[in-house]
Amino acid sequence: MTRFFLFLCALALIALMSTGSARSQEPLTLRNAPLTVCPVTGETSALPDFTGPECETMDFNALDPQGRHLWVQAQLMLDADWIASPGPKGVYLSGLAASEIHLNGVLLGANGVPGDTAARERPGRIDFAAHAPRDVFVAGENTLVLRLSSHHGFLNLTAPMQAAFLAEYGSPTSRILSYYWPSLIMFGVFALGVLVFTAMAARAEDKEDPVILAVLCAALGAQLLIEAARGLISYPYPLHDWRLIGIVASAFLTSLSLMALVLKRFTPLSLNTRVAGLGLGALFLLLPVFLSRGFDGKTWAVLTLAFTLCAIVCGYQGLRGRRDARIFAAGFALSAVIAVYTDSVFIDFHLYWLAGLFLIALFVQQALTLLREQRIRASETRRAEALDTALALARQASDPATLQLENGGRTDFVRTQEITRIQAAGDYAELHYEDGRCVLYTITLARLEEQLPPTFLRVHRSHIVNTAHVETLEREAGGGGRLILRWGEEVPVSRRILPRVRSALSAPDAVQS
Repeated sequence: MTRFFLFLCALALIALMSTGSARSQEPLTLRNAPLTVCPVTGETSALPDFTGPECETMDFNALDPQGRHLWVQAQLMLDADWIASPGPKGVYLSGLAASEIHLNGVLLGANGVPGDTAARERPGRIDFAAHAPRDVFVAGENTLVLRLSSHHGFLNLTAPMQAAFLAEYGSPTSRILSYYWPSLIMFGVFALGVLVFTAMAARAEDKEDPVILAVLCAALGAQLLIEAARGLISYPYPLHDWRLIGIVASAFLTSLSLMALVLKRFTPLSLNTRVAGLGLGALFLLLPVFLSRGFDGKTWAVLTLAFTLCAIVCGYQGLRGRRDARIFAAGFALSAVIAVYTDSVFIDFHLYWLAGLFLIALFVQQALTLLREQRIRASETRRAEALDTALALARQASDPATLQLENGGRTDFVRTQEITRIQAAGDYAELHYEDGRCVLYTITLARLEEQLPPTFLRVHRSHIVNTAHVETLEREAGGGGRLILRWGEEVPVSRRILPRVRSALSAPDAVQS
């Protein structure tokens, strides 16, 4: 775990250095350009002059078409080199609005149909790009006019319009996906985590730990998929409200899962006390949900608060002597610092890489734990089998089992302790005795095996031996083996059964004496 923590720190530094490249570029953006905004009145076939007393000036961040129908004007300075640069040009608009885009008096395109009311508006897509012919641009000042309305959302967002810029024309979803694809790499880790930890929960005696981890992976995968949905699907803007709610809900579940994992692993609390503590933690996590502005802020604050709480709990347990808790405390503290340093980029990029690396380490840790438990169970099974064999040998010596077998119309009562080995002969079984006799009986080897005591072991499809008469087990070059009995007889052991035979014969010799 120490090496993993150092590796986590290295990855965190790499992620921090890559923050700049993770941000999508917005050439010729309107974000810092002054806008003139006027309410739409009367006919919309002609552009307004933007000089009326009802018009106001604002920047792009303050633009809010929710429940309104607006004209928006911006002046853009373009040089001849940009206009002549290779590739088609386009105007991109992202936000909760139906829209029309005009450039220098020419209508470039419409995204839905803006209107005065919800009945008159047809919602547009959340992200839209309109192709702008090169001859529409002029070197110098260009006038961009937007007509916007937003009547179909049920949330009142603080920043309903996210971006407006000029760039090379293309698919807006592809541009967004290029921002999210480094994070999407980790979706496979989260999906695998759900499968692996669910399988572990089905096999483990203590199911709580893998169940928590499976829920954590599912929450992270859901948050990532919902976050990146904007780069995968061009959806109508009213669905954006549900996307934002889904992101915050997934972050909340991710945070609760982390807290449940910390309480389970690093505290001596009972299940009922842990549930009560988790409920108290949930109340703390609800504070940023209701107090933070903007849904990105809510998501960021919930996760950062969860990392801080987990770091405090692990740090406290570390001070009380839990060395592994100190490593987790440092990891959670590092995650909180990265979240503060990178701000909103954290929930788009760094969160998933840190979580993915954390889960990969847990995969290894849980796999090693499961292997250790399986070895313990296998050892206990071997000891139980050895004890059963010892008891069977003791019973055979004091009260030998007797078989009733048919031989040519005659019934023989055979004491099992006198049998050294049994060999199949078609539908018959050939019994070999310690005095050297060999007798053929009318019974198949499979039926006879069901009647034998545990001291008898099937070592081959055609051979059963009495382990009380085994001297040595020798392995052969082909992968199989052979048993040497007390009287010098040799019995083949199949390669497939050899490990089980070796395990069954591992009881101390003192057991047989």
